[in-house]
Amino acid sequence: MKNTAHLIKIPLALLVISGIFLAGCSLAPSPEKIKVPGARSTTFQGDKSKKKFIGTTWWREFHDKNLNRQVEDVLKNAPDAHAVLARLAAFREQAKIAGAPLLPTVSIDANGTRSKTNLGTFLPQGGSFTNSSFGLQLSASYELDVWGKLRNSEKAARVSLLEAEENRDVVFQTLEANTVDLYAQLSEARREISLRKEAVDAAKSLEKSVRAAYLAGTISSELFLNARQQLAAQKQALSLTRTRATALEMSLNALAGREIHTPIVTTAFEHFPSRLAPVPAGLPAELLNRRPDVRSAGLKVQAALLQVGIARAALLPSISLTAQKGYKSNDLSNLVDSGSSVWTLMGGIVQPLFNRGAKRAAVRQAHRNVEAAIADYKKTALNAFKEVETALSSFADTGERLELETETLNSEKIKEAQAKAAYLSGTVGIQPFITAHIAYLNRLIVRNQLALSMIQNRVRLATALGDGLYSTQKNPGESK
Repeated sequence: MKNTAHLIKIPLALLVISGIFLAGCSLAPSPEKIKVPGARSTTFQGDKSKKKFIGTTWWREFHDKNLNRQVEDVLKNAPDAHAVLARLAAFREQAKIAGAPLLPTVSIDANGTRSKTNLGTFLPQGGSFTNSSFGLQLSASYELDVWGKLRNSEKAARVSLLEAEENRDVVFQTLEANTVDLYAQLSEARREISLRKEAVDAAKSLEKSVRAAYLAGTISSELFLNARQQLAAQKQALSLTRTRATALEMSLNALAGREIHTPIVTTAFEHFPSRLAPVPAGLPAELLNRRPDVRSAGLKVQAALLQVGIARAALLPSISLTAQKGYKSNDLSNLVDSGSSVWTLMGGIVQPLFNRGAKRAAVRQAHRNVEAAIADYKKTALNAFKEVETALSSFADTGERLELETETLNSEKIKEAQAKAAYLSGTVGIQPFITAHIAYLNRLIVRNQLALSMIQNRVRLATALGDGLYSTQKNPGESK
């Protein structure tokens, strides 16, 4: 008996050692660096500063406390923010679920039965008897992760969690950009309303003056009709601007999760910086590590590689162990006595034999998914480069146009001043002065719209560069 026991211990020990050794196996391919055209460039062509990129809370460069409050409120209360944080919390729980099979499953079972059997069917004299049975059992089951299937599944869940974190950053970055964009548009629209009101008043004065001259017979009907058309056009433009301002305010309230008619305080548009400094873009390679959408695409490649390992492992046998230890007795009072002790130890191995090629097709499918994920990563990376170059070019071009428009506005201001001086001196009537004033107001509106475009380009540039403070708020359901 001793020799037999000794012989049994040797293969059992070898089996345990082999299981531990094989538990380090993984059939997932190792990730390789993906080559992206342009990633090794030393600078972006549109980057005039040639300086290192430094991440900031970029909207604070406008020095607008009302804007800062709007951004903070949106990041805290936006339905999109709550939704993405809740989904992130769900992915955290999923990662815990995926890691559970790596440890043994342990359960306890307590049961009791009492039954009565009638003997009349078997014995002529009839009769019956009752039987009681009680059991208490602890069970443990464990699947040996020989081929790394369970570990790869757990890793895939953690990669999905990381991807969810990147998606959170994308959402918060988008919320920041949309808030600044809507706020700037609202501020400009309110300034435009005041300018168009002034233009309507001036057009009314002009129409009144021209009407009197027309009735006096000193001007033609064509000039009178032109004045009336100009007044109608100014009124229509004012109405459209008011409608746009109302829509912008409702959009910003909806974004922040507020009642859509909540009044929003904006700083006067003329207090926005008239010229924004160039923004350093840094290295293209750094952009790929900074932008959350690119990082998310990279994580999708990792997840696809892990799925290859999972699909390969499904072709190989799975090994499971089950152990049970407990007590069984017909008498509850003797249930935990040593004489009632029972135990079971089982091992099993399952090897797929025939599934019409489904499992091998799953391996091929996983490889194709890797190819698709790599292609998507390259596309996302190249799109990031394109967005930065486009934003840099547009930012510079809009700045030049703004400077030219400012010069034109100054010329209109001089013309208005000259017309006013001529009117006050009595050299000309009031009509040239009013016309010059309306022209100046219209040119000021155009200039403000270009300034708004400059701000919007700055917003797009920040998004393209992956700039912004990514919030680390907790899930809305979590306690702080």
